[in-house]
Amino acid sequence: MVKILQRFEQPITIIGGGEFVSDIFEASLQVGKELIAVDGGLNHLIPRRHFPLWIIGDLDSAIDTEFWVKAGAKIKLLPEQNSTDLEKCLYSIEAPLYLANGFLGHRIDHTLASCSTLVRRKDKNIILLGKRDIIIHINKKMRLDLEVGTRLSLFPFKKVCGVHSHGLKYSIEGLIFAPGSMIGTSNEVIHAKVDMNFDDEGMLLILPIESLPKVLDSYRLV
Repeated sequence: MVKILQRFEQPITIIGGGEFVSDIFEASLQVGKELIAVDGGLNHLIPRRHFPLWIIGDLDSAIDTEFWVKAGAKIKLLPEQNSTDLEKCLYSIEAPLYLANGFLGHRIDHTLASCSTLVRRKDKNIILLGKRDIIIHINKKMRLDLEVGTRLSLFPFKKVCGVHSHGLKYSIEGLIFAPGSMIGTSNEVIHAKVDMNFDDEGMLLILPIESLPKVLDSYRLV
């Protein structure tokens, strides 16, 4: 049984050691005010400006943890290597929504691992925030209000069939998606209200970072 370190009733921001975009991170903190540092994500933080409640992970990349602990941060070493540091955070911290910065970019293997974690932890509401894009997992169906003309891409991490769609330039109905065959990059929003239904979990949705406020609205948390 995994011990839950802390439970939050509001969205939280988490920071990993990947590509760091300061203005997106600061905007994230306006929504998820409580901050969790995941291993090397600690190195992005600025003393007296940021404060992580927890520092979590195998801690092989985090620098100067002693400084932050003296400042009041709690630290949890999780040395097991069967999961990524992102997943370690997800299984030890409970929150209604995780705004995940620093888990895309830099290394493609880390980016793919983060995407895989979205599918593996489909019980969690997670938004991966990158320099240009956000990525979320669709649990069979999703409804969003988006700007007409928005780029919308779908990428399957397993075989999944499109059941219904509304508001997309290219319908997904009846399409069988799978890695290595049918994917759904560069679709386009043609109606403000978008509906997508699939027969199973495993589909990732990729949107421009500018769509983040609309996505947050869909969680009804802001």
